[in-house]
Amino acid sequence: MRRILGKAALVGATIGVSVNLVGDYWPQGSGADDFAGVVAMALSPFPLGLLLGWATKLPYWPLVGVLAPFAMYGLAMVELPFSWWIPEGNLFHLLTFAVPAMIGFVLTAWLCALENWAVGTAMAGTIVLACLAAPPVAGAISESERTRDFKNSGVPLIAPVIPNYRLASVDEWSLPKMVSLTYHPTAADKVGPAIAAYIQRATDATPKAACANPIPNYGWQPITPCREISPGVWRTRLENESTLLFARHGDALVQVAGHDSTEATLLAILPTFRPITAEELAALG
Repeated sequence: MRRILGKAALVGATIGVSVNLVGDYWPQGSGADDFAGVVAMALSPFPLGLLLGWATKLPYWPLVGVLAPFAMYGLAMVELPFSWWIPEGNLFHLLTFAVPAMIGFVLTAWLCALENWAVGTAMAGTIVLACLAAPPVAGAISESERTRDFKNSGVPLIAPVIPNYRLASVDEWSLPKMVSLTYHPTAADKVGPAIAAYIQRATDATPKAACANPIPNYGWQPITPCREISPGVWRTRLENESTLLFARHGDALVQVAGHDSTEATLLAILPTFRPITAEELAALG
């Protein structure tokens, strides 16, 4: 049995690396057929599984070669919700395919080698149920982690209530320094620009200082000098036609920004900030 599982692990690991290489080296860019690349990645484990199973003399290689890729993709569905902590890059892509492929081929080869189809069917059913249950469980765990991050950030948890707009998303990249919120129009035709709100600790900067060095600005430079348009409220405008207002709200430094949004529209948002819970923010993630 050990010899069988060792061969299956070797075949699975090879296939996982191969799928990653197909994704990395398939022609990309202008004129490339991206759909064909996706299809090639998705289908490559099947012929590779059969070829490598035959070459390594893996018992039941035709059955393993056909069934194991399905187990591989099922396990990838289990893995992905838990992989948020893995940095993007080659390591992420390698683990995304290599680990599920290796485990999938080992499990399939083991089930085939049992030669007890009742036990094999029960084990396969258990694996399928685990695959189905993993995404919602992983989602709950991830949401719990996000809730903890918001609570531990030290940033005041407040958000504006903007008429005819809904809080659509929160960008977790800015934690623990900042809470970044995006609002979309509630109208069915989504008429109107999106509005962003950023919340920091009031001790991080004064509204005047924050206006002089806006964060985030994604490389866009201010095109108008900062000026105080109302007591304690500072305004600037970036090269991308985004208007930014900065002000204090209790123990928070708040910023509201919008493309093609009028100064009056953004100014009316500043008094509408209200407390929001970490759970509400985490649910938007």
